[in-house]
Amino acid sequence: MLLMSDWVLKHYHEIPIVIGAALAAVLLGVVMLYIWVASRQVRPRKTRALSIDARSDGTASAPGSPKAKHMRKRMSFDADVDYEVNELREEEKELGERDANIMWLKAQVWSEDQLQMYAGLTKMFFSSFENEFMEEIIRHVAAIEYAPDAIIFDRAVHDGSLLMVGRGSALLSAFYEDKVYSSAIPKDECLSSTLVQLQTLFHDPSIARLDLEARAGPEGATVLRIDQSVLLQAMELHPKNQLQLAQVALAQLDRVTTRSLIDYFGLVNHVIHPVPLFDVPSDRTEVAHVVAHALGLDFKELEEQFRLGCRLLTLEDGWLLQDQKEQRSSNAADVYFVVEGAIAVDVAMSMGNVTDTLVKMYEATPGCAIGVSTAITGDAGMVEARTIGTTTVLHLDGNVFRSLLRHASFVSSCVKHVLRQYDPMVPMLDNFFEWIHLNSGDSLFHVGDECDSTYTLLTGRLRAIQDHVSTTGAIVKTSNELMKGATLCALDMLASRRSASTVYAIRDCQISKMPRVIFDYILRVYPDVLAHVTREVAYRSTNGSRSVPLTLFSPFRLLALPQSKTFPLLGTRNAGASPQLPVGTIAVLAASKDACVHEFSSMLAKALNTLATTEVVSSQKAIEVFGGQWRSLSAIARSRMSNWLAEVESVNQLVLYEADTTLTEWTRLCIRQADHILLLTSETSEFWIDELQGLLRSAYERKKVEINLVRLRRDTDDMSTPMKKLDSRDWISYSHNIRVPFSKYESDLLRISRRVTGRSIGIVLGGGGARGLAHIGVLKALEECGIDVDVVGGTSMGAFMAGLYAQYPKDLEKVVEKSRSFAKSMGSLWKKFCELTLPIASFFTGAGFNGIIHQEFGDIRIEDLVLNFFCISTDIVKYRTGVHRAGLLWRYVRASMSLQGYLPPISDNGSLLLDGGYVNNLPADVMKEEGINIIVAVDVGGDPEWSYYEYGDSLSGWWLLKNKLNPFERTAQVPSMGDDNVINTCVDLYLKPPVQHIGTLQFERLDDAIQVGYEYALPKIKDWMQRQPHLFKLRRQLSRASPAL
Repeated sequence: MLLMSDWVLKHYHEIPIVIGAALAAVLLGVVMLYIWVASRQVRPRKTRALSIDARSDGTASAPGSPKAKHMRKRMSFDADVDYEVNELREEEKELGERDANIMWLKAQVWSEDQLQMYAGLTKMFFSSFENEFMEEIIRHVAAIEYAPDAIIFDRAVHDGSLLMVGRGSALLSAFYEDKVYSSAIPKDECLSSTLVQLQTLFHDPSIARLDLEARAGPEGATVLRIDQSVLLQAMELHPKNQLQLAQVALAQLDRVTTRSLIDYFGLVNHVIHPVPLFDVPSDRTEVAHVVAHALGLDFKELEEQFRLGCRLLTLEDGWLLQDQKEQRSSNAADVYFVVEGAIAVDVAMSMGNVTDTLVKMYEATPGCAIGVSTAITGDAGMVEARTIGTTTVLHLDGNVFRSLLRHASFVSSCVKHVLRQYDPMVPMLDNFFEWIHLNSGDSLFHVGDECDSTYTLLTGRLRAIQDHVSTTGAIVKTSNELMKGATLCALDMLASRRSASTVYAIRDCQISKMPRVIFDYILRVYPDVLAHVTREVAYRSTNGSRSVPLTLFSPFRLLALPQSKTFPLLGTRNAGASPQLPVGTIAVLAASKDACVHEFSSMLAKALNTLATTEVVSSQKAIEVFGGQWRSLSAIARSRMSNWLAEVESVNQLVLYEADTTLTEWTRLCIRQADHILLLTSETSEFWIDELQGLLRSAYERKKVEINLVRLRRDTDDMSTPMKKLDSRDWISYSHNIRVPFSKYESDLLRISRRVTGRSIGIVLGGGGARGLAHIGVLKALEECGIDVDVVGGTSMGAFMAGLYAQYPKDLEKVVEKSRSFAKSMGSLWKKFCELTLPIASFFTGAGFNGIIHQEFGDIRIEDLVLNFFCISTDIVKYRTGVHRAGLLWRYVRASMSLQGYLPPISDNGSLLLDGGYVNNLPADVMKEEGINIIVAVDVGGDPEWSYYEYGDSLSGWWLLKNKLNPFERTAQVPSMGDDNVINTCVDLYLKPPVQHIGTLQFERLDDAIQVGYEYALPKIKDWMQRQPHLFKLRRQLSRASPAL
């Protein structure tokens, strides 16, 4: 102690210097700490790990991205497929066990031949006939034995009897010049089409010219025969079956045979040869009388009914003939009779990947009728009929036509008129085409089967399991879903290869089968069509794996009028892409007892009709069509229902299934038929989802049906009050918030319509501090151009702007108001000073900034926003990107805006979240994962041309890493491969407003930023719309009703 005192006495004059040095060292240490913390805000851009969905409660977001939802555990591929097929078959078996028709069938004392004939016929159109009719014809079945190569019926002598191969096989042959074209008919298939029976029934003379021959196969054949006299007698006893036979036969002729001849072979001018129905009288007042008698309406009462339904119209040149009457509950098609002038009937030709082109089929001259086939079958025609010059027509109301079909003479006259207009080749080839019906779980063909036919999916969904050889030589199996319009086996058939796929139905399907013999025959008769065949088969085959639907106007309806509007479907980034829809059927189910399913379905159908032709089917409509019979679950009732639904699906681009509000048989049917399910829930009652869970999970896992939750919320509700949560279920892949009343918020219904049809538009907003205020100007320009944004996402300041717009879509005044309040708060130096703290984690505490963000957003949750929203953060604990789709909005926007060093990270369930700009400042790739096909990206970051580092002619990644870690060296900015790749592959419109003159913290320049963003974006958006017209407007303008009509 004494020594210490002596030292102090000797050096007391140096003590101030020591203290000063210590204080200087402490001050230097603090300054160095600030410099080090500040330098750490610039971090190298990391490779992103798997995205996460963060929630405030620590659980995964529900729902997450569609892609993440489908990353589920599955069994081995073969076992999974077998399980799915067995489950589908068990479902069909369960329906069959409740089949009321089985008891009737067991009561019949029939031979094996009769039972075989009954089973074969019920797979065809006879399945929809009553038991009494079937009993009448089945008891007259005769089994006839034929020796090998024996003639069953000779050329042009088929008498119209119903012939089915019972055992062995047969050959059906067509002839042209010195060539014979034969197709093998296996067991349980008929030797002629339903058209032959129709021609027989109505004594059509063209059946005598049917140049076909049938012979027994090499092992002989047993043919089951029902004589044509038996069919005629049964039809007389059950006259209503005559119309039913006509509808089925003509529908097959139209949908399968005629469409294939046009679509595959381009035989536009070789199908229909119009024939006058009547001689036009000189006295116009007698036109209705003459037409009525030509249609077999000889009774005065019937002629008067016909007269009352007619109008004589004079149309100007170029008028499109379509249904001009007021919208009615009935969908009956009108019929037109040409009195003076002419009408051109055009059909759309598929030109590969080129937009469809209208080609003239024929010209209807005075005395011809248009729309008769449509009116008989009830199909909606998909051809165009336009007047050539000033034309006078007799217009017959469709409902009147349908009522006249109750009279046999009228039906006979109409059918005969339709049949005699077809080229003789068409009904002859119709005998080779096959219209196949597959129940859910049934297979179409298997790996290794001989490919001797081409198949086209008319309605329903198929799954194809394909074998591929990997680079290592191993066999790899892949699964692919095929939707309406997909073509299978075309190239394999032409190359005489065996199938490399197994294809089965995942819901009831109707399929057109075209055997090889038709290709050979037509190419011999019309060799010029080879180029069309090659192009069409190659295009359909290469695109079949992507489930490309039929062309815009398909399925073709000939001798028909366009009953319903036809709209183009949204393409992809390729302006010339063929129109397509990702779904064909949508089911609306109630997840709560008081969900207004009927009202929602009606309003949604109106919205969907702006994008594609849409029809709503419901249990009430089924009762109107079938009465209460469809509830019997009999094979006949289910067959009728299946045929009716297939008919509705074939003539509309979309069918909306309106389920009952309870779990009824109709609700089960809606789930089975759906490609996409909307689960409707109201906030005013409890969920009853548990009753549906098993069916919905099966649809999701086995049929890969996308299930979306639709949450209804009244506009009077407090948006800060969280909506009721549906327990997390991995089979719900997306959610929509819809405001009610629907009539006030039609934009919400249009938004969900675009989503389910794959037409959603998403916008991603990049970070950039005060420069992000320019996003408002871009949004203003988009609204001014009529572009509705459906999904918004962003990073940093872009997350803030996206959150505001998701909360207040189409209310930019509110967005500007909130942004102005935020900018004012951010411009306060006093608030910043009060938040300063010891810079161990950051310069500022973050409490004040939290309050600013919370003031603008309140306590609303992300999942309760009007628009679907996500934002990006950087998780510095788990080294991954945070993608936030649920939870408190203000917390995750705050996380996305947390610059390292300035603000502390947000602590969230073991993660520390910082500014998302460190890993993904323009998250267009995340938007793509949301399933959005059209993406607009707005980049307000620094100009690369100003900030790129002059690193010379070469660049070392190790030097770049050292540069990033060195706080005393100017940070080098270099181009990123990832940024350019995202822009090129994910973004449809890239916008970079010139706002580099605005500083990161210059929030007082709000108005300047908005104006710059608006003036920059407006011409860019208009130019984009002109270059991509298929995204925003109809390719074909629908004609408005003529005043004369």
